[in-house]
Amino acid sequence: MCQVDKHTVIATYDIPPDADLKGALWETIPHIPEWRRLKALSYRFDIDRFLCAKSFLVLENLLKSYGLTECPEFSYSTFGKPYFTEYPDIHFNISHCSRGIACAVSDNPVGIDIEKIQYNDLTAQKVLNSDEYKKTKASCNPAGTFTEFWTKKESLLKLTGQGLVDNMRDVLAVAEGIRFRSVMNKEKDYVFSLAYI
Repeated sequence: MCQVDKHTVIATYDIPPDADLKGALWETIPHIPEWRRLKALSYRFDIDRFLCAKSFLVLENLLKSYGLTECPEFSYSTFGKPYFTEYPDIHFNISHCSRGIACAVSDNPVGIDIEKIQYNDLTAQKVLNSDEYKKTKASCNPAGTFTEFWTKKESLLKLTGQGLVDNMRDVLAVAEGIRFRSVMNKEKDYVFSLAYI
């Protein structure tokens, strides 16, 4: 767990490349409530099942700093952003990828995204504005730089609750008043970004 500021805490969980995900899933399942268990088991692949189950436990652990011993059931906004009906002053967000889980809890709206470090030039041209694209191409680590831009954009869209948009190029241009914290873990092969107020 890491305290970002007096309002926001984050936690990550690294997934070992050789992890026995099926075994880890069945160790995790008994520790989550029925509604989350059903959601986790609705996924087709073991990794998605595990990520759904384990991310819930990561969130539940963070919520202890807010005095909650159990994580309440999620409600969802029109665009799918989860929230707690019973605790409208506690904001949270979860993200996961094949390399890890990232979770944030705050007194203010928050968004977090984690992605495996990767790069595709055609995708970069579609989702980065010209300045971001130039910085990515000039970087000594284009894949890491691209992934950082992508996670910042997605974390901002998750903070606002609007989800992915058609024009990803200009997403960060309208991020006035939003702060970002990005962490690149080269050893674990992921980047996560937090968008917070």
